[in-house]
Amino acid sequence: MAITLSHLSALDVTRTLRSKGVNLRDMDTVSLSHPTPWVGKRWRQREFDPSVWQWERPSRTAPLHVVVPKRGGRRRVGMDCVVVHEQSQSLPSQSIVWLDEHTSMVCPELLFLQMANCMTLPALVMLGHELCGHFSRTAQEPLEGDVATNVPAATNAERLINYVSAFSHMHGIKRARFALSHMSDHALSAPESVLGMMYSLPPEEGGFGMGPVTFNLRVSLEDLHELYGLKARYPDLSFSFAPLGINYDGEGHLDLDALINDAKRLALVTSDVQEKAQRELGTTKAQVRAKYVDDIVRNRQLASRGRIVFPVTKEDLRDADSLDELTRQILGCARTLFGIDTSRYDKTLEDTEEKRERSRLLASVTPLGRQWGSSHGRM
Repeated sequence: MAITLSHLSALDVTRTLRSKGVNLRDMDTVSLSHPTPWVGKRWRQREFDPSVWQWERPSRTAPLHVVVPKRGGRRRVGMDCVVVHEQSQSLPSQSIVWLDEHTSMVCPELLFLQMANCMTLPALVMLGHELCGHFSRTAQEPLEGDVATNVPAATNAERLINYVSAFSHMHGIKRARFALSHMSDHALSAPESVLGMMYSLPPEEGGFGMGPVTFNLRVSLEDLHELYGLKARYPDLSFSFAPLGINYDGEGHLDLDALINDAKRLALVTSDVQEKAQRELGTTKAQVRAKYVDDIVRNRQLASRGRIVFPVTKEDLRDADSLDELTRQILGCARTLFGIDTSRYDKTLEDTEEKRERSRLLASVTPLGRQWGSSHGRM
């Protein structure tokens, strides 16, 4: 049995593996081959028995996407719940990643190019941030579900650009190239990705047109290393038109829930364990305070380097009005402190139709349920 996953199926597996901390760059690669069933010439549901198939089983509501060579592969599969994509052009080396003895999938670079023919431009930009960043959405609930963080990047913008350049024509290639011109490496969370996308995309696509932006730019503190024990700070997002940036502080940024829970526990415990509960409360309080102080010190350090960084909360992503107000403050700082002409950005903010587009776009990419309670969110 041999089959190569592609499109949405490859995306699901990519997210599953990355959420477990797997580094896709360390995985072996193979050649794209014709799909081969266990028995006979055509595929049946038995090919996907859990005893041999460890991925999501295909169904009519969630079909399996596979890629096959141009000649002969489509006829061999022949299942209603399997969508077959023929690969007519030759692929660059290392385009197919080995998963197990039965399965392979397209590499992150080919996946990005395939999804350019399936996703909207904003969703594609955010997928690029995800693949080139250090976070991963879940396969089952990519928008509403938890987001894994501190995971190895699956690829980077340079590799994506080089890979796309290997094709003279392919479905979605124009959108892929356009998305790449509005992407950056090193995003650490889903909210960073949303902010980066909103500020990078042009107004006609629902963005502010204030790109390019950079995620986690290194700002050196070498001369303060002995004083603070830090060599650098990394603002979540930095603008290119002025030395301004953003740090996203989610609801879980300061662990107030832990502080409240410890206080409740102290009020309820018996006298013989009260001393221990008091210590735990003191420890949590000290941790919350230390984080609060570090945030203030961080902003002062960045300001001493001539870089103003705006703290942003989940409430700023609640709706277009809130995000617009934040943007006005950023632009006001650019004008007042740095003498930047922001008239073209101001015009976008005041355009009623463009604001409606921003509102629709923001609503489509922010989770409806948990609203990103921490700095960590089908996209």
